[in-house]
Amino acid sequence: MAEVVAEAESRSVGAVRAAPSLLSLSALLLGVAILVLGNGLQGTLLGVRAGTEGMAADTIGLIMSAYFVGYAVGSFLAPPLVERVGHIRTFAALASIASAIALAHAMFVDPAAWTLLRVAHGACYAGLIMVVESWINASTDQRYRGRVLATYSVVLYAAWALSQPLLNLAPPTGFVLFCIVSICLSLALVPIALMRAGGPGVIAASRRGLGRLYEISPVGVAGALVVGLVTGALWGMGPTFAQRIGLSDAGISAFMGLTMLGALALQWPLGWLSDYVGRRPVMLGACLAAGTASLALVWGVERPSSPLLYALSFLFGGFSITMYSLAIAHVNDHIEADELIAAASGLVLVYGVGAALGPFSASLAMGHLGPSGLFLFTATILFGFVAFDIYRMLRRGPVPRAVRETFVGVPSTTHASLPLHKHGTGRAPGKRAPG
Repeated sequence: MAEVVAEAESRSVGAVRAAPSLLSLSALLLGVAILVLGNGLQGTLLGVRAGTEGMAADTIGLIMSAYFVGYAVGSFLAPPLVERVGHIRTFAALASIASAIALAHAMFVDPAAWTLLRVAHGACYAGLIMVVESWINASTDQRYRGRVLATYSVVLYAAWALSQPLLNLAPPTGFVLFCIVSICLSLALVPIALMRAGGPGVIAASRRGLGRLYEISPVGVAGALVVGLVTGALWGMGPTFAQRIGLSDAGISAFMGLTMLGALALQWPLGWLSDYVGRRPVMLGACLAAGTASLALVWGVERPSSPLLYALSFLFGGFSITMYSLAIAHVNDHIEADELIAAASGLVLVYGVGAALGPFSASLAMGHLGPSGLFLFTATILFGFVAFDIYRMLRRGPVPRAVRETFVGVPSTTHASLPLHKHGTGRAPGKRAPG
């Protein structure tokens, strides 16, 4: 009887201890959902407003690429900032700056000003996401981290998709939508600022060893670069494409929102399949499907009112965006414990380079070929990866199924994949942040 009582007390204490973690996780997810609502709306809004202002395609591409340049810079600057002042203070400061930047876009409608503002916003957003992800990684038990990160990924993708209909709340030529972006970025502070002070340290990122990472997993590195190029081009120039083929604001928001809904819907089926048949064959099939959808979207330029256009955007997003999680899984199948940090950081850097190059490169194609240049660009990149994937499959055999890591869907942001490896400690390295 005493043993039963002791066991019951132990379970009760465990439940009490688990409650704050669940509450903290809910606050983090709510904060990131509101944050992504604002960020997703802002990206599409700027593309549409730039087109309305008569900016050239290459100018829009440069503005959109600036965001990813800032994101890469922010990923370097955020970790030491968090270790000095703490998670909550860092999040509050960066969210406040990002909120002000959103309003500044409406005040200074100029390509040069927008380029600088996008760099600053990208740096802020990188820091905000790193705060959330490092907190989730280090405060969640290793046994449940896969499920938690999967939930986080769903929240992020769903919030981005839901941000697109907000474009219809007011004319893009006015001030209201910029205010809505600012409100979202400010409100993202509330659930996190009300949490208890302190928090875990951040991941001590290393940017070294890209050559070694390519040696370990050529397909993983190439896949991260391809996803960066393609998704950067899509998020940066997709609204311009939709606007220039004659879609209304509602049509633009639907077109962009469906790409992320496709990623949300197809990520898990593709991941489950890759656990059984291998990463590279599934990546090959996903690239073929995304490339085919790209070519079909070129046809859609002549039929902008066709429902098929929206179905193709769903398929294109579903097969292209999910490639990053597959690349992460492929790398995790090959690396060992002493290469975890360099591998995770290296993939983020490779993705960031691709995302920074994608919008401007696609804009040059659109400048020469018209709106269809966007998806001719993505089709070229995707089919190029297909050829490379086939080449690598002929050079090296697959990882045995028994050795493969279980697939976990993660967003293409920072270091969320690091603790998922079989050798992971379950804790993110770094000093404990001050309260």
